[in-house]
Amino acid sequence: MQMRSERSGVGFVLMVATAVVLVGTGAIDPLGAFLVAVLVAAAALFATPYAFWLRSDDRGVTFVRYLLPRRFAWAELRGLAMEFGEEVESGSRHLTLRLRLADPSGRVPGPLLGKLPVTQEDTPSGVPSRAMAELFALFGERGLPVEEAEFANEVLRVRGFPPLPPLRVWAAPAEGVPGPERAYADAPDIDQEADALPAEGPRPRQRGRREDLLRRAALADRVFLRDGDGLALAIALRAAEQLVRYDQITVEGDQRHYVREQYLSWRARNP
Repeated sequence: MQMRSERSGVGFVLMVATAVVLVGTGAIDPLGAFLVAVLVAAAALFATPYAFWLRSDDRGVTFVRYLLPRRFAWAELRGLAMEFGEEVESGSRHLTLRLRLADPSGRVPGPLLGKLPVTQEDTPSGVPSRAMAELFALFGERGLPVEEAEFANEVLRVRGFPPLPPLRVWAAPAEGVPGPERAYADAPDIDQEADALPAEGPRPRQRGRREDLLRRAALADRVFLRDGDGLALAIALRAAEQLVRYDQITVEGDQRHYVREQYLSWRARNP
């Protein structure tokens, strides 16, 4: 799936190439060649809004983009990564879709599926395609997380599909949720950790995305515990929410409990 603004360059190249071939071979007069070239460009721009085909079976799924198939077994997939963004020049909004592949961290966005326009409120623009609804439905049926579930469910509703299954609920460890003293017992100094983290988090497709979110959430929680002011609390809650949302789970109550449990587990693996 591509935005038309991105297909305009392809359409222009196809138009020029078609005109050159037709005129060069003498198969048609220049005016006719121009008209045919314009039709080719229009087809690239308007008649082919979706650039991949989807085939699935019990063993996996095949995506065909630009006539090139790529096969993924179900065990290789961890869901759909979805990110809203804004075009710098026009200010229009878009949604980028990527496969989320299995990885040692288990949460690394993979190949690009496409980018499509959305409204300024990040809702579907116009009538969503059936192909996109089928994509969301397929991943829901396989129990694979779909980010931006609210958007996906709106697409499914418009196209007459049932909504995605609810997210799994995080269950606290049997021994209870670790308190901050235990969770952050061997954490680096707050100022050192703040300096170690980059000014801006990595882009979603990078491997360190999940670790970055976890460290930032733990750091924000620790800053609040140290300072105790309202702004620090708001930042800590927001950081915890970002991690929970990224992990595609539901946490009942204070989401910082999940951050502390996950941070303690991560530090045990990364002393």
